[in-house]
Amino acid sequence: MSRESPVIRREIAIIAIIVGFGVGLIGGWFIPSPIPEAARTPLLDTIVARGELIVGTSADYPPFENLTYPEGLIVGFDIDVAEMIADEIGVDLVMQNIPFDSLIAACRAGTIDMIAAAMTYTEERAENLAPSITYITVSQAVVAPNASGITITTINDLEDYTVGVQTGTVMYEELGPDGLDMTVGADLLVYDNANDLMLALDSGAIQLAYVDEPVFTAWANTYDIKIIYSTGTEPLALWTRLGEPKLLYTMNQVIFDSYQDGSIFDLMDEWFG
Repeated sequence: MSRESPVIRREIAIIAIIVGFGVGLIGGWFIPSPIPEAARTPLLDTIVARGELIVGTSADYPPFENLTYPEGLIVGFDIDVAEMIADEIGVDLVMQNIPFDSLIAACRAGTIDMIAAAMTYTEERAENLAPSITYITVSQAVVAPNASGITITTINDLEDYTVGVQTGTVMYEELGPDGLDMTVGADLLVYDNANDLMLALDSGAIQLAYVDEPVFTAWANTYDIKIIYSTGTEPLALWTRLGEPKLLYTMNQVIFDSYQDGSIFDLMDEWFG
């Protein structure tokens, strides 16, 4: 996963969407498929025949996705974006709650058709799945209890503290073995979901949490916390399997149109305020 409350620079976002749309349309049609085209049914056709778009998410990351209580319904910004795509295709939206670090494998295996889970675009992920154009940009934030007195000036300063991140996220990549190489289980504690991560921060099990900024916004009224450091913005993408240009084109078209008609901003206002 890859979050100004949140950092959403609309003018920059629109330019990025328009540029990305052009690249995405071209790239989407020419992503190679491992199976000869004549021998396979396009995923979009399968979705239409099934009557359902099956989308995977990790429903522990408000306001992007979380479960309602006590109903257990999956709601959030990402779910509403996925609903727009299902509506465009003319099928029902079916959401599946899957651990974040299992989503890519589930999509590659065909368990789900698409991922909508505040997943940051990275080159490594794009080697395994096809990303949409950017649908929103966010910044990452280092969060501390208000009473902590902790201040930092760079990400490298996190090495002096016990920090929590969620598994499978770009924040983990930045601090873990492939980044700052903080010691997992000691200086760096990794949690399966954002709920446990924020509980750990509140209980004192960790000193700092490194999350997408809208996650802080979602929890700021629940816990006595503050942002002490924020990074630059990064792009989030929706994802589907490689070699599915028809579905990828539809995903990109819906995102592009939502910026053109302003409907994406209505969703931002609803979920991020």
